[in-house]
Amino acid sequence: MSEYRFTDGNLLVLYAIHKGRSADGSLPDYIKERVKLGLETHNTIMKSRPDKHKTMVMIVGDQDVAEQVKKMLVEGGVKQEIIAIDSDPQNMARTFDRIYDLFSSKPNPPFIYFIGSVWLHDIFSATVVSKMKDWRVQFYGALDHRPVAEVDAERALDAPKKGKEYYKQKMKNKAVDTLLNIIFPD
Repeated sequence: MSEYRFTDGNLLVLYAIHKGRSADGSLPDYIKERVKLGLETHNTIMKSRPDKHKTMVMIVGDQDVAEQVKKMLVEGGVKQEIIAIDSDPQNMARTFDRIYDLFSSKPNPPFIYFIGSVWLHDIFSATVVSKMKDWRVQFYGALDHRPVAEVDAERALDAPKKGKEYYKQKMKNKAVDTLLNIIFPD
């Protein structure tokens, strides 16, 4: 039996919160990569999911950036009616708090596709494991070609707050690794 709840609909969360600004006011390349991955994910959902008619796209970021991302999504074929902008959250933890508040009252929350840069995966894991234990949440990481120092500075803004569930999962993984090392020694 699955540990997840049955999902009702799809929610694409395009995480466009970033620290740097480009000189000409356009979107940075790493945000464009996220938008590109968001369009690919949206097209896959539209071709393969039976509940594709219940799909929403949420852009999380500053209003100006989110409007530019929305324009790119619409140009890429996403219907304008299904796109929402949330400019309140300032980090990933607040983003998932907002999503949880929106859908926790539903008996069947949507399948959530979170789209961010690849380096956000560890922060994503720590946040989702503690907040949305039984929800179906998938992470998609877009390429990010920035220097390591710049990524580390931005990562500090999203430092995960690791809850009890995160540490339980880490202990479970460690126990499985130890057992497998005993059963299958090198």
